[in-house]
Amino acid sequence: MSRRAQENIFAAIVACIFVGYLIIAAGFGPNARLVPLPIAGIGLLCLLIQVVRQNRAGGLERNTFGPLNLLIGDRAPERQQVPEQSPEHETPAVPETPTSIRELKAFGFVSLFVALIVAFGPVPAVFLFCAGYLAFSKHYPAWKAIASAGAFAVTVYLLFVVGLELQLYHGLLEPIFDRF
Repeated sequence: MSRRAQENIFAAIVACIFVGYLIIAAGFGPNARLVPLPIAGIGLLCLLIQVVRQNRAGGLERNTFGPLNLLIGDRAPERQQVPEQSPEHETPAVPETPTSIRELKAFGFVSLFVALIVAFGPVPAVFLFCAGYLAFSKHYPAWKAIASAGAFAVTVYLLFVVGLELQLYHGLLEPIFDRF
């Protein structure tokens, strides 16, 4: 399958998600749809612009940073030519590439964040995920990671609970924590 076909298939999947999100969010109450409708609309608009750019003549050669690259974190795919090798120096059939490892890591991060939201709710999940990611990736020392994650979690709480007056999901573990 060509690179252009892969990019278009991925863009179609993301477009279906955005359209579905727009349809679902349209049924929300007036306060509840203040955030999801603009985000999904802007996301869909940006995705459509990207599809037009990548499908123009020479679009993928000039614009190598597409939605698929954004997901896997690969800004400039390297096109390395493998030198001819003699039969006695053959390499294994298909070694695991760094790109596939990064893809697995990206899906692992998303899965972990979703699991944290399901278990604890969005605000504690934001705190735990941000603090863990910043500390384990060594972007910040532990105390800065906790402070940054705390500031971000407070911002999310103030925006959604105080500002928009939304009732957030408390997670599957809420009955356990309600006892204390």
